Amino acid sequence: MDHKQAIAFEIALQTRVLQRCPMHNEIFYDDDVDPSGAFALAVELVRQRKPYVGDFHDDAHALTDLLSETISTAPRSCPHCPSAMAAKSAEPAVLRLI
Repeated sequence: MDHKQAIAFEIALQTRVLQRCPMHNEIFYDDDVDPSGAFALAVELVRQRKPYVGDFHDDAHALTDLLSETISTAPRSCPHCPSAMAAKSAEPAVLRLI
């Protein structure tokens, strides 16, 4: 993970859009949290020229685009938790023809 991606992850974690499973330490997207707070924080950090986001060179769009990509690629739950496993087993089985 490069420095810019780490910044996007930190913003998403700080705003609780991404959560860390306390049992398995896996990061996942929390559907119950409105991601607009993460985008607002990202824009504010760039606007205030915080050194934390200096790599984005005053380009809030670059940071929000990366933040959007980071959030959208995160799993919707911890893949190791029983609730995630139950959801997978509840999915209809796919019949494969050989």
